[in-house]
Amino acid sequence: MRITNKFNLPEPYYRSCLINNHPRFDWDTFSVTELMKGTKEIILTRRHWEELEQDCSSMIWAVFGSAVHSIMEGYEEEHELAEERISIDVPCGEYGNRKVSGGFDLYNAETQLITDYKTTGVYSYQMKVREGATSDWAKQLRIYWLLLSKAGFPVRDVRNTVFLKDWSKTQARRDSSYPQRPIVNIDYHFKGKFNSEEAAYMQADLSEKIMEVLRYKDLPENQIPDCTSEERWERDECWAVMKHGRKNAVKRHYSEFNAERHLAELGKGHYLEHRLGTPVKCIDYCTCASKCSFYQKFGFLGNSQKEVVNG
Repeated sequence: MRITNKFNLPEPYYRSCLINNHPRFDWDTFSVTELMKGTKEIILTRRHWEELEQDCSSMIWAVFGSAVHSIMEGYEEEHELAEERISIDVPCGEYGNRKVSGGFDLYNAETQLITDYKTTGVYSYQMKVREGATSDWAKQLRIYWLLLSKAGFPVRDVRNTVFLKDWSKTQARRDSSYPQRPIVNIDYHFKGKFNSEEAAYMQADLSEKIMEVLRYKDLPENQIPDCTSEERWERDECWAVMKHGRKNAVKRHYSEFNAERHLAELGKGHYLEHRLGTPVKCIDYCTCASKCSFYQKFGFLGNSQKEVVNG
């Protein structure tokens, strides 16, 4: 990937953006971070890596995150492992074994706790708290548990330590539901769930994702499945109950089932309009968006994209 400096930012900052500590792998190995992404994003990023371009002005928060990791590194105690990378073999059917590689931030042998650092905004942190064990952060930590346990390091619990880059002391004082500190933990309390059954489930999940990537990796872009709405970080998708001759929605539902039930109650003269959400990742955070037909078709249009579901 080519990193540019179109706005003539200071050279030390620009050079810091050129440092990429994340290894590039062949098709026999996949990173944990990579597998959190959509199949299409994984394939297009690998396929077009040398052609992709990003300006350093858009990398400020990645630099902040790297700085946090660099500052913390080297302060671990004797019973702790920090910034280590380990890998496991995952059976992938007809494709044979493939490696999954992960670089965890901190493992404490005494408490048997894995900690992964995140640098993000308050809104994103609150979303992850609401999602709980279903979030991609939690899934990433479960994969680290699988890697460490197979390498002989027992794990009791996992945690995210979150550095809130836009935290406000004034807002914390005004709102008790707002994070009360700029650094907070998310503890997932998976005790009792880290067992052989969960390991088998996680391994099968990884195997399925890798096989899907390998199945589509050589196909034309338009034949690769689009990323899911979750993988696109889609917001505000809804189903609007409309009335013929009326411009505004009778009601907007965020569940298709509820919208269809409402429509059935109203009878003739009404129809459903599916309003696509705004694909936040596609628009602002996906480095291979320029190579993706979904982005080209929907990227900047968001909620203006409408589909009549039932006329």
